[in-house]
Amino acid sequence: MKKNIKAKKKKKKIIIIPVVILIILAIGASGTLLFINSKLSKVNGVSISKKPSDLGIKTQNFDDSNIDKNYTNILLLGVDTRDPNTNLGLADSIMILTIDKTHNKIKITSLMRDMLIDNIRGEGVTAGTTQDRINVIYKEGGGQYSIKAINDNFDMNIKDYIKVNFGDFDKIVDAVGGVDIDISSDEVKVANGYIDEVSKLQNVTPQHLTHGGLQHLNGIQALGYCRIRYVGNEDFQRTERQRTVLTAVFKKLSSLNLVQASSMLDTILPDVETSLSKTDMLSETSSIIINKTKTIEQFRLPEDKPGYNYTTTIKGTYFLGWNKALNNADLHKFIFEEDASKVK
Repeated sequence: MKKNIKAKKKKKKIIIIPVVILIILAIGASGTLLFINSKLSKVNGVSISKKPSDLGIKTQNFDDSNIDKNYTNILLLGVDTRDPNTNLGLADSIMILTIDKTHNKIKITSLMRDMLIDNIRGEGVTAGTTQDRINVIYKEGGGQYSIKAINDNFDMNIKDYIKVNFGDFDKIVDAVGGVDIDISSDEVKVANGYIDEVSKLQNVTPQHLTHGGLQHLNGIQALGYCRIRYVGNEDFQRTERQRTVLTAVFKKLSSLNLVQASSMLDTILPDVETSLSKTDMLSETSSIIINKTKTIEQFRLPEDKPGYNYTTTIKGTYFLGWNKALNNADLHKFIFEEDASKVK
């Protein structure tokens, strides 16, 4: 699908959640509970309501206790916060992390930033309505509000969130020694523009990509690749690039030794905000270690199958429309698999 109206280009970065890094480290031989426990005290913990009604959870849809027991869903938010004292920032990377104990998998679902969702406070061209782009949710009300918005619109049972500010992605890629990515020739020129921009901000000499094909990327180069939006299928393909790099980073993380992991996490974790308790984080990580979870699967909404998404405009402004019934049914199948029938 192509947009009829081009949105203004903004600075984009992929989200790599540091607490997820802890979970992924648990997959590899380098991960130990003692190490992970020592790092969690650096995370900025916040308290939110746990009442289903406050979180937008329809309890009648999730009345099977095995769903909560076997599938942990966590909202991941990557927020572009320039001044947190005056603006909480747009959540331009939004994902659902699923720890699936039934099938021994980790699942990552990307939610595209331009999706038009309901039951939130509209602003700008949608002011006075209950609709807006999904990426305004954190800006409008923080973590609990964001969880409620996602649960309301996607019929989910998310109870916790993890939020980070953009800015550490290139450092993380460099910390794992870079990633190998197959880049098309059309993507190279656009990526180099972003590489120039980031290099200038960091006052370093840009290292341009010179050709398409499989190649090894450093942090700034990977960041430039992930920020590409107007090559290929626009934001659909941008989120695919993000998941490609995210998966490559995950694979490298599992090979880090404790000294390398410790140095990286000491820098990043103080900027993490989460409603997960330390006990919950240790519990989820323990289950991954005990079950030796190694499978990571990816999904994205809306899907690009016929009838699943469409272009819509409000006062001349582009939004990404989507068929809730079709997309949410497939989301539940991806997350809960054969147990999706238990979600009413």
